[in-house]
Amino acid sequence: MKSSQRRLIWGTLTLTSAALASRGLGLLYRMLLARFLGAEGLGFFQMIFPLYVALVTLAVAGTPVAVSQMVAEGQAQTRALIRLAITLVLSVSIPLMFLIYFWARPLAMAIYHDPRFIPLLWAIAPALIAVAFSSVLRGYFIGLQRVEIPAASQVAEQLARVVIMYGILNIIGQQIPHAPLVAVILIPIGEAVSLIILAWAYWHRPPSEELLGSSMPHLRDLLKLSLPVTFSRLLGSLVAVIEAVLIPLRLERSGLSRFAAIQLFGKLTGMVLPLIFFPTALSLSLATNLVPVVAQSQAVHDMRTVRQHVRDSLGATALVGVPVTAILLIIGVQLDDLLFHTQVPTNVFIPLVVGGFFLYFDITLSGVLRGLGHTAIPFRNDLIASSVEVCLIWILAAHPHHGAQGVAMALSIGFCLSFLLNLWATVRITGERIRWANLLMRPFVATIPVVIMTGWWQGWALHQGWDPLLRLLSSLIVAVILYLTMWRLIGLSWRSVS
Repeated sequence: MKSSQRRLIWGTLTLTSAALASRGLGLLYRMLLARFLGAEGLGFFQMIFPLYVALVTLAVAGTPVAVSQMVAEGQAQTRALIRLAITLVLSVSIPLMFLIYFWARPLAMAIYHDPRFIPLLWAIAPALIAVAFSSVLRGYFIGLQRVEIPAASQVAEQLARVVIMYGILNIIGQQIPHAPLVAVILIPIGEAVSLIILAWAYWHRPPSEELLGSSMPHLRDLLKLSLPVTFSRLLGSLVAVIEAVLIPLRLERSGLSRFAAIQLFGKLTGMVLPLIFFPTALSLSLATNLVPVVAQSQAVHDMRTVRQHVRDSLGATALVGVPVTAILLIIGVQLDDLLFHTQVPTNVFIPLVVGGFFLYFDITLSGVLRGLGHTAIPFRNDLIASSVEVCLIWILAAHPHHGAQGVAMALSIGFCLSFLLNLWATVRITGERIRWANLLMRPFVATIPVVIMTGWWQGWALHQGWDPLLRLLSSLIVAVILYLTMWRLIGLSWRSVS
């Protein structure tokens, strides 16, 4: 096994473990938020959060990718690169912070038509400065493939929010004024914790002389790599903001009240989607690690290794994506009801699960394209898919009595279209003919006994009168053990499916 493949595997496992821990803490945090805020309060939180993500994206989104790629390729002196990157992100984030402070009222009225969002905007503004520094340091450590440090900061950020929220619920209780404001204040607190860990690691082990490149970094090179990623992620964030405003408005047209529309939006985006997005921990970890690893192979024109990375990463995605999708189709609604008490209909949940399956592969393919230096292609494809998605939301969400199902269908189609466009681009650039039958067949075969056994176990546990929590947890344990057993029986690995 080549050293680059070992680094990809080890880095992905490290980031995936951290991401799973972070996602687990995130689900726990969502459960605490749901108790603390209620459905309407969570709706307010979910409406302000996409705007915060858009502001962060505007300030820093492409910089970590550019820094990690330039560090991995040894294009420039590392210390000078970090100084330049920090200067760049601060030159955007500081004006944005003051803009939010002084324009909070017109922004709240223009975007949300509600003055209750003004203090929420003030609360998120300080987080932009912490994110500016931490994004550059995170990109530096990923470029060195010292992924354990960003992983630790990611987990610590979520853990801090969970501990504080748990303390609030158990010491103060649920009935406190301005509960959404308290929840939003935890955003900059979590970002500050992440920055402290990253800064501590950097100052204790700064770049050594052998890590320094041969030339001074140029702003032009940094912008060339970072701007397409920034535009791509900014597009996603802006689409999320548009959806946060558009979905409740169109749901009102379907016959729901304003209160019910905000409640339903909070359930879909704050309770259902986080569960479906949980498996993206692997895809996002792969995408993050693929940037420096593929960039190194690309720098020496080793396309054979690049194609091997494509096969391995898609194989790993299939190993997780196939069984997780099957399990979510079987017990996902029950699991979501148990965690969040959402009571979302099956005809809303299932389209989102199907769309999530394509999203898992889409994230991996985006990482390949960015590692190859084609950062503009995922942006273009996201633009096309997002435009279709927003148009479908406008049309389908207003359908009488079926607005929620229409939103789910629109989101699912958007995920699928983005995957198809990025797949076509990856095949065209790398020349790799992806054998989807081989890629999906073995995970699918290994999943069939899991589906059958999980369904039987659910029925047996129900007949025995088991508690719903015990029934679901035991079903998940049975599914995981049986799937891992099938790995051994049929010799399943990411190599065997790639």
